[in-house]
Amino acid sequence: MIYTSMERYISFSGGVESTTMCILYGADAKGIWADTGSEHKKMYERIETVEKQIKKIHPDFEIIKVKGSAKHKGEWYDSLEDLAIAYKFMPSGQARYCTRYFKIEPIDNYLKSKGNCELMIGLNYDEKASREGNWGLNENVTYLYPLIDDGYTREECEEILNEHGLHPNMPVYMMRGGCRMCFFKSEKEYRAMYHLDKEEFFEVMAFEESIQDKRQKFYSIMGNGKSMRQLMTECQREKLMFNEIETLYKSLKKETSCGAFCHR
Repeated sequence: MIYTSMERYISFSGGVESTTMCILYGADAKGIWADTGSEHKKMYERIETVEKQIKKIHPDFEIIKVKGSAKHKGEWYDSLEDLAIAYKFMPSGQARYCTRYFKIEPIDNYLKSKGNCELMIGLNYDEKASREGNWGLNENVTYLYPLIDDGYTREECEEILNEHGLHPNMPVYMMRGGCRMCFFKSEKEYRAMYHLDKEEFFEVMAFEESIQDKRQKFYSIMGNGKSMRQLMTECQREKLMFNEIETLYKSLKKETSCGAFCHR
């Protein structure tokens, strides 16, 4: 990869490719990560771990945390969950205000203030013809794909992470979508969340119930009409042993993700 004198940043999601870029290119780049205010607890832990470990390799490295905001009926909201409660409807494939207000715009706005700069995007060599990112909006930003340019495959990225003890190894309920109430998550993932992290499941359930409107029209996070409370009842009836859960969800495939901002 060609080095320049411009400030450079790594679009960080906490996943395999973005963490690999921090290891390979973090000597003269900073990570940048948009916090929706609705991330999994494991994600916040991941941010701290990666930043601490990368500093051992590149002492000047840091992950810049930016937050988005949106205005609704004269009020500003800097948390995705708070905005959803105000809107009284969940983000969806047709209304992805989550990505727009809390992922793309915060990073774009930050980079606009930095003059000419570079942003590294975490697409690996295997993805060079199959995936597109949510970038290209800022004229002052040069968008780079160093893992593609340098020929790093997904497998090679994982090898690098294992060598440095930084493979994400996210829980199965974090396989699709970075936010804990992402509409890309399947029912299987929320079932896994119940069995593996009840505290977070209950917080998501409380959030879902808070987006009722005056007509009591229920907006289901899962999008299939089933509420989290109904799912909780089903999970309680299952009475599955904890050590059987991971085997049960091995069939879960990574089919659709929220985008490279949340790519695992």
